[in-house]
Amino acid sequence: MKVNTVKLLSTLLACFLFLSACSSDEENPTDTNAPDASTTQTQQPVTDHQIGESTPKETPNSREEKIKLLKALIPDGLTKRPETAEEFYNLPPGRFSGVQYGKQYEEIEKVLQQFPNIENPDPEIIELYYLALLGLFAEDYPEPQEIINQIKLASFGSPEMDDPRFQFKEQYNVMIVLDASGSMGNMAGGKTRMEAAKEAIRSFAASLPAGARVGLRVYGHEGTGSEADKALSCSKSDVMYPLQAYDRQKLDSALAQFKPAGWTPIALALEQAQKDLQSYKGEQNTNIIYLVSDGIETCGGNPVKVAKQLADSDVTPIVNVVGFGADGEAQRQLKQVAEAAGGRYVLIQDQKELEKEFQQAEEIARKWFEWRSGATYDALSKQLSQGGEILAFGFTWDQMETRESNNFLGAFLKLEGSKILEKSTITKLKELEKIQSKLIKQRGNELKTFLEKLNAKTYKEAIDAINQQYSENVKRK
Repeated sequence: MKVNTVKLLSTLLACFLFLSACSSDEENPTDTNAPDASTTQTQQPVTDHQIGESTPKETPNSREEKIKLLKALIPDGLTKRPETAEEFYNLPPGRFSGVQYGKQYEEIEKVLQQFPNIENPDPEIIELYYLALLGLFAEDYPEPQEIINQIKLASFGSPEMDDPRFQFKEQYNVMIVLDASGSMGNMAGGKTRMEAAKEAIRSFAASLPAGARVGLRVYGHEGTGSEADKALSCSKSDVMYPLQAYDRQKLDSALAQFKPAGWTPIALALEQAQKDLQSYKGEQNTNIIYLVSDGIETCGGNPVKVAKQLADSDVTPIVNVVGFGADGEAQRQLKQVAEAAGGRYVLIQDQKELEKEFQQAEEIARKWFEWRSGATYDALSKQLSQGGEILAFGFTWDQMETRESNNFLGAFLKLEGSKILEKSTITKLKELEKIQSKLIKQRGNELKTFLEKLNAKTYKEAIDAINQQYSENVKRK
């Protein structure tokens, strides 16, 4: 009986183990090439580059796709390396211009990681790589036109001057058109841009001689920067201090009435500034407009078109456009506004630089007052020394060339160290950068020499040199 019982238990145990094995085989089939129950397609084999990786790499782009990607990294309008002095200082500043590589390396290297590695690049592709890097690091080289303007201003009032705007008139008027949009609340050297601008305006107005008039118009001071307030903000530009002689109490009261607030209707403000001066025709009045802004038109207006209309009006103003900490896009638009108005553009960063800019109008006002008081022209027309300004121009040009070159070298180290590009490609780019660096220095020295010669001439001789020689000098390769 015991034997039969043991046999029976053994038989049942064997059946149980057999059934368990069958069930396990059904749940985990050993035939990996068999079709899956949910599809009729066979599984794809694992490739070598997937082994040991949690996420498979994407299939490498074709050469054509890489070239297309590289071209997409080049800013619009940048089609060739600059060669002439004019091309260097007219080139839009790069995305990371003005700052050393080490102070912005994280952002730079995010962009450099996007550079495609094109094997065995020909000279055309090397050129594309260089243009892409130039779009990142091109410096905003100074324009010699500012010093040329200084030479003109040094002879302000001269009967020889062919531009009637710069001749002495019966009355002297300065209209300041000030940006009061929200971004003017940003800091500039320990205080907000608005605080700095207000203090500079106070100092300038107080310095004007008796008989000169000053006015203040603001824009962007209404509403907020929200979309809901855009219509209100874009429709307002108000005179806070009507054109009149300096009155400290009235000006302080006017400056206290507004603070940084909304949007930026530059076109509207310029249109209304023309109306402010409409009673002061250019034949009897020296009219100067200072447009101070830290950003672009944000209300849909066309400030360039309005600036051209202003220049063509019988007000005939001297227009000075001041970019207060303006970025690359704002600088481009503000320069266009100045050019359309036949005026000048200058970039400033703080109150000290704004005060220096206003000092030019103060100097002109002083000359006007002395002329009006009966002083002889010879005493007034003594040319101001521009030697220091020319030295500063050359120093700034060289400083920018050094920073641009260092930023390129920093990019080369990253591209090589992270194996983003082949070493042979980087070697070719270094050779190209070396050529450009030498050319930039040469063009800067040529401009400096030209300005020194120009400064040594009389006003009439200088104007003749500008008209006859300047364009050839800066464009000579």
